[in-house]
Amino acid sequence: MNTTGRHTEIARRYGDKRKREPFSIAAKRVSELTRLFAARYRGALPDDDAGRDDAFVMVHHLACRPDAERRIPLWLGLHAPWMAVGEIRDLTATAIAKPFRWKADKLAKRLNLIEADRQRLGITTIGAVDVDKAARLTRRKERARLRREHQRRSAGAQKRIDYEANSLSRTKPWEAMGISRRTWYRRHTNPGGTSACAA
Repeated sequence: MNTTGRHTEIARRYGDKRKREPFSIAAKRVSELTRLFAARYRGALPDDDAGRDDAFVMVHHLACRPDAERRIPLWLGLHAPWMAVGEIRDLTATAIAKPFRWKADKLAKRLNLIEADRQRLGITTIGAVDVDKAARLTRRKERARLRREHQRRSAGAQKRIDYEANSLSRTKPWEAMGISRRTWYRRHTNPGGTSACAA
């Protein structure tokens, strides 16, 4: 292949980087399911009911992706090598014709995903059987609050308790000097001690 041919092939494979694929929940789920199954099985899915059910879930997510007719058999051949060719063909056709879609908590129940594994694997689009949606939202808000607080501390902001402990209204330095608060502030805003009218 000559240089022009190679450049054409590269352009075809990678395309224009500006033409990015829009966000897809199915693509995100496929990535998260891949991590989950890799952590659980350390290889191919088992040739049992659990393995078949996990394959079923993955196939229905792959069916929502482009080029599903090619993706599904490739994935099953790699992760469920025990599955017969006829079963792969039937499962692929059924999923593409009418792919199932699961809500986060229903899919978590089907996969028996617990919050500890969800956090460890960085899964965000699937729920957890031991922590409901409301509790996850509360935790997410708390993590965001702590993140913002850390950013403020890194930028040099004081904690409110420290600020108040050192505030003038609490330490009252004018009392130690035996003068009024107003006099103390006037002296500190005008260190010379004279007013603007004094001449």
